[in-house]
Amino acid sequence: MKSLELKTFEDFSKNFFHELKSDESLSLSFISEETNFVRLTQSKIRQTTNLIQGSIECRFIRGHKAHNFTIPFKGNAEDLVIAKAKLEKAREWTNHIPDDPYLVRPAYYGVSKDETISSVYDANAMLEEVLESASEVDLAGVFASGDIVRANANNLGQFHWFKTRNFYLDYSLYNQKQKAVKSLYAGTVWNSTDLKTNLQSCIQQLELMNIDSKKIERGDYRVYLAPSAVSELLSMMSWGGLSMGAHKKGGGSFRDLWEGKKKLSPKFSLMEDFTLGLSPRFNDLGEVADMQLPLIVHGELKNFLTSTRTSNEFGVESNFAVDWEGMRSPEVSCGKLKRENILKELGTGLYISDLHYLNWSDRESARVTGMTRYACFWVENGELICPIQDLRFDESMYRILGDSLVDFTDFSLVVPHTGSYFQRMVGGSRVPGAMLSNFTFTL
Repeated sequence: MKSLELKTFEDFSKNFFHELKSDESLSLSFISEETNFVRLTQSKIRQTTNLIQGSIECRFIRGHKAHNFTIPFKGNAEDLVIAKAKLEKAREWTNHIPDDPYLVRPAYYGVSKDETISSVYDANAMLEEVLESASEVDLAGVFASGDIVRANANNLGQFHWFKTRNFYLDYSLYNQKQKAVKSLYAGTVWNSTDLKTNLQSCIQQLELMNIDSKKIERGDYRVYLAPSAVSELLSMMSWGGLSMGAHKKGGGSFRDLWEGKKKLSPKFSLMEDFTLGLSPRFNDLGEVADMQLPLIVHGELKNFLTSTRTSNEFGVESNFAVDWEGMRSPEVSCGKLKRENILKELGTGLYISDLHYLNWSDRESARVTGMTRYACFWVENGELICPIQDLRFDESMYRILGDSLVDFTDFSLVVPHTGSYFQRMVGGSRVPGAMLSNFTFTL
């Protein structure tokens, strides 16, 4: 579609910048997508939508004042008419708002173009394969495919463009007892064999879900966390855990790690890695982060994520993080635990496929709480015995990623973001599974 093309946004930007006065600055952050959404239940199509949408977040600056406003973007002449009217309103608003002492002014961070447009199957062809492969099971979920664009431009000539074409099947399989096994098949290149392998693995787990669930008493257990569960824990570290602003304001979760009072396992290394291609390197201001940024190396905290606003406020160096100072494309280094040895190394304990409802229970001491979800199993002597009833945990990140960490797997999985509130998200993580010697369940 025209609204998703680089030249359309580029031409609009140039025309809009011509409306500025000499003492004004403007940054544009562009979000757009063309997505086929399909909702499935009982392995049948229940709803299908073809969504084409775009919007531009405009940051208008005059003097020491900034005002943000959003305009819809369709790629036609009406866009500029709406933009001009909004610009006039912004000029009025800036007369009534206070100066911003930590204002981040537009700067020139170059020009870049990054497009990953793989020749994925036609959406209908992909969907037909899903329905055929799942014809004998009860599948519910969402299938989405199409193009996503993120771009940024400012009146100093800066221009960055990121476009990707991908898909995901975010689904659950249900048995007659309405117990579920959840999985995700996603990527930029469709592979029929990979889809069938993914489904078959879920079907095997679903057969075990027919066994009565075991009630597990609260206490400490040896645990294996599958990559999807590790990914959920990792997401908590983007909620103030690695934010320089949160650290400086007293709301960070790893102050003791930074000050050397506590340690994580030398087996744990984490970096922001944009080579994964899941997210653009530029943020909403068009600032371009390094391709790779080590955050934790062998258990030692090396870098916080620091936005330029935090840099202005506290006099520290910016590494061009997003305003909320969370990870956009994190990767956890693999260990030595082989896939075929997971159950043997677990011995007797809990196999945790997924976690949800995570939250900080004590932010300052990095304690996190949450619940097990979907296909989680009791294991004895290296064999899957039966599913378990849902459990709540309350555990310290210092223990999970410190003393209790036995090893990570020697393989990792890409877990893309599948959120679609307002628009389809970009970003994700690459994470291995983790074997823990102790993990505390509270009820």
